[in-house]
Amino acid sequence: MEASSWGGDEPQSGTGCRACRIFFAFRACPPHSSESVISFPNMKVLVAVVVFCAVSPAAEHARAWTTRDGRTFDAELSAADGLRATFTQPGKPSLVVPLASLAPTEVEIIRKWRLDWRKPLVVPSRLAPWPVQAVAPAGDVCLRGEDAGVFTYESVNFRITSELKLPPGVANDLARVFEATRAVLIAMPLGLHAGGEHERYTVAMFRSPGGYEKAGGVGGSGGHYDGHTRRMLVLLPNLGIEEKEGTLRFDYARNLFILKHEVTHQLLARWHRRMPMWVSEGIAEFVASLPYAQGHYTLQNPGSGLRDYLLKWHNPVTTRSLRLIPPARLMAMRPDDWESALSQQDAYDMYNSAAILTYYFIQQDGGTPLAGFLDALRRGEDAATAERTYLLRGKTRDALASVIIALGKKLGVELTP
Repeated sequence: MEASSWGGDEPQSGTGCRACRIFFAFRACPPHSSESVISFPNMKVLVAVVVFCAVSPAAEHARAWTTRDGRTFDAELSAADGLRATFTQPGKPSLVVPLASLAPTEVEIIRKWRLDWRKPLVVPSRLAPWPVQAVAPAGDVCLRGEDAGVFTYESVNFRITSELKLPPGVANDLARVFEATRAVLIAMPLGLHAGGEHERYTVAMFRSPGGYEKAGGVGGSGGHYDGHTRRMLVLLPNLGIEEKEGTLRFDYARNLFILKHEVTHQLLARWHRRMPMWVSEGIAEFVASLPYAQGHYTLQNPGSGLRDYLLKWHNPVTTRSLRLIPPARLMAMRPDDWESALSQQDAYDMYNSAAILTYYFIQQDGGTPLAGFLDALRRGEDAATAERTYLLRGKTRDALASVIIALGKKLGVELTP
């Protein structure tokens, strides 16, 4: 099912190493396609629910819709994201229908409907089930060529430049992380994919800190998304890929969380222009915490993965205590506030706090609070009103601290303000 080029643009607003020799040949390039393989748990063609939803103001008049196997149903189109559409039926349960199960002509109608960025991506009161897994699209990376010592590779949705020539297996490993991360963000029923993908995402990989920092990378980091150039920058030695005595050495498996985090920023920056800082960092950390192997993300029991991720720099046997930045402070931060805070205190406190706060909203009602909040922001609604309506729901920001601490205990983490 195609998800790339869906919808219109929104308004602008040192680790040890092991040696590996290079002698592989690259395969021919696949055509540019954005098909992502998503596995859903027990999803049928039409997914009925036991609650009734109010008709969205953006819904179309009721009409007959045809499935790929020729069946029809009468409903109003109320929302559509990169994988599924939500239909409302007066007096009947709402339907969340995978786009892949609809007739191609119907999918084209929905694609055109999505060209208006103000149209909802989800109906918050009726989200699709969370998938069991998300898988990168099939296809190997293609080596496009070399120019002045910089090698260019392409995958389905990414163009990667590298100052080191990577063997095919390594290039494919890295590209699969990017592609699978895009797939998992689309698969999450949070309405994250707004479309507007008209070109490949760009990733630039550097062999030395000098080139990395000159391009905009942050000193001491392994990866950085540059919002001005819309490029993801990667420092290969900090990732675990470096050249020593004429031989490339690889030890990057333990550091793939860097790529997962930064490419999430790159994707969300194109899809959502009004995402608060804590949500942006929180989703990036949540994705980085998800179990991943060879192009497959697993979304079952994400809390276990998050616990292990939060404690990744600690000995879980001797300590499970982490500092919590109060949600009220975290939620009020703008980008400049975030950068200032990072320079004044332990960065891990900031990222961990954003991760668990975001997870709190994700695990509530299948993500309903966060999905409603983000879609309201994307469509231009007032941020304070959207926060009260979808996230706080009668609570205050200050009151969130106690529930986040309680959530930490359930996860096996002791959070202290």
